Amino acid sequence: MSQRPNRRQFLCQTAAFGLAAGLLPSGLLTSAAAEQDLSTLEARAAWLTGQFRGHMDGPNAKFGAAVALARLALNPGDEEVISYIAGFYDNVPEGSNGQQFSYPGVAWVLGKYWDQFTSEQLDGLKTKIKDFSDLLGHGTENHAMMKCVAAYLFAQYWPGESGWVRGAHTSDEVMETARERLLSVIGSLYDRGYEENLSTTYAAVHLFPYYALYDCATDPEIKSAADAALHFHVTNIAANHFEGIVIPPYNRQNAWQVNTHTPGTVGPTLQWIYWLYWADVQNRIPVGQDFVRLGENQYVVYAAVSDWRPPAAINSLARGETVPYELTASAPSFRHANMGPSRGHWGTGTPGTCVRYVYRDTLYAMGSGYFRYYPDQFYVDYNAFGLVYKSPDKYNYIECYHPYWRSNDRTWQGLNSPFMQMAQHKGTAIVLFNIPNEDPWAGRGRSDWQEYRDDHFDNLIQEALVRYPKSIGQQTEADGWIFLREGAVYIAIRPLEDYTIDSDYAEAGEFDVIRSASAQTGYVFDIATEEEFATFEAFQTAVKDNPPAVDWEDLSVAYTNVKGDTLTAAWNPPNYDAEEERVLVRPDITVNGDEVPIDSDFPRGEAVIKSPSVELVDRVLQLQTPAGRLEVEAPEFSKQ
Repeated sequence: MSQRPNRRQFLCQTAAFGLAAGLLPSGLLTSAAAEQDLSTLEARAAWLTGQFRGHMDGPNAKFGAAVALARLALNPGDEEVISYIAGFYDNVPEGSNGQQFSYPGVAWVLGKYWDQFTSEQLDGLKTKIKDFSDLLGHGTENHAMMKCVAAYLFAQYWPGESGWVRGAHTSDEVMETARERLLSVIGSLYDRGYEENLSTTYAAVHLFPYYALYDCATDPEIKSAADAALHFHVTNIAANHFEGIVIPPYNRQNAWQVNTHTPGTVGPTLQWIYWLYWADVQNRIPVGQDFVRLGENQYVVYAAVSDWRPPAAINSLARGETVPYELTASAPSFRHANMGPSRGHWGTGTPGTCVRYVYRDTLYAMGSGYFRYYPDQFYVDYNAFGLVYKSPDKYNYIECYHPYWRSNDRTWQGLNSPFMQMAQHKGTAIVLFNIPNEDPWAGRGRSDWQEYRDDHFDNLIQEALVRYPKSIGQQTEADGWIFLREGAVYIAIRPLEDYTIDSDYAEAGEFDVIRSASAQTGYVFDIATEEEFATFEAFQTAVKDNPPAVDWEDLSVAYTNVKGDTLTAAWNPPNYDAEEERVLVRPDITVNGDEVPIDSDFPRGEAVIKSPSVELVDRVLQLQTPAGRLEVEAPEFSKQ
């Protein structure tokens, strides 16, 4: 493979690949994993590929290429696998497209193992691939990248051809179109971020096409761009987790996160990327084929077989060596082609649509943010607020929301609402709710999205919810506060209106639910640790000494936390009647009397991340960690 791109500069970096340090927690490995030392990234990668020895998927399978890459990593001359990939699309009817999730993986197999195929096998595969009409198509961001990366690589492998995309393009045209789009999207990561930000599912889907491009592209500029994209994404996930749990807010939560491994289940795929890269700072341990071969868990295989590895500075960030820190970051919008003139394609989404604030400490983390909603867009899987605490339990986080997007069945998903505004300062937060009787966005958005909430267009649920794990170590109630303790972490929750605690809220799973059934209500959250208060009782006393002050006429709250900082939040009425413009949902905020303004660098696209240890400003990603400094510049690209 070629050398690292010139744009990436390491200063005082101590390790090129940053293998995971330290042994895994004792007593947690079972099955085949218990018999191996998995204390390094490379050992874990080898263990992952080994789980596919002798395994094979069906033709045109979503993860067939992942299985093939794993087996070829074990034996590059595996004739069964080569034959399988050569005939991968043979069962696809003429005029139909292949499984789009397979495209980058098949391109990756060809790029790494081209010499293992006969010319007849390659010609047969080429004929099928050239007939796919969606190679230059779009979709959501992960769909676009899968198809675009594959199109670029396929055209790279077969130059001088015509008849691509069912006769419409030459190899040069496909390659140039894909190249321009790839550079536009990758470049846009450095001044906008990406819409499916930190998705517990789709972040992993985003990564694997870039791994393929990094491993297989021969053009140094494209390889450099793939490297820059991987640095952005992996830095982002490294900075925004607590022991392998993604810190809210994040987009596209398709499955609940877990703090331990449950055999025989498909978990959020991003969590297994965390395990591969940084297993020493989290609790999940896989137990064999029941984990690896189940559905989307297999995305981790792509990370395992790739030549790309996180550098030492990113590993240091992920391991929490720079905590405590505050971090502000943003993500852009993305709108499908059928959603009006302000749609975002190929990296053109409006920046600063979601702006997040995260505080990460040694024993806990909290995250919140604000949205600039498009009433017609997709928010049913977004998570807007949460806190995570150190615990060995299966669930170690607390969430708060209003059931708006999925109100018909109250599925505990889509944890955000246009009637919810949040203010946060480090480990303290105020969440306000101002819920009207009728939905101002009734009939807006795609019909299948409206179906999630159409029973409540004229009768909105007026209730604010908080859930916390039933496994919490200790809980008590006093003076309107709910106090929770897990180990050395103390948590205080204050509903601003009357509340009940529901132990049988079925949609919340293994959690108890605080329900405050009022049109105007809210919650105050405060966190401290045993290092700050010798006892749980001392923490409770300190909290009760400063009850929140509420002005219901203005819907404003002032609270002085246990550290002596005063946070205020005042409801800022959104313009729900907006048509194409974004609807700002954010309170007026002060900390210790000083107004906290909106940082205009985010909506202007001049910044994506700001923090003492990591920042992405003016299209340059910079990390400063105990392991050294890292700097990556955005690739050049043409904005469309």
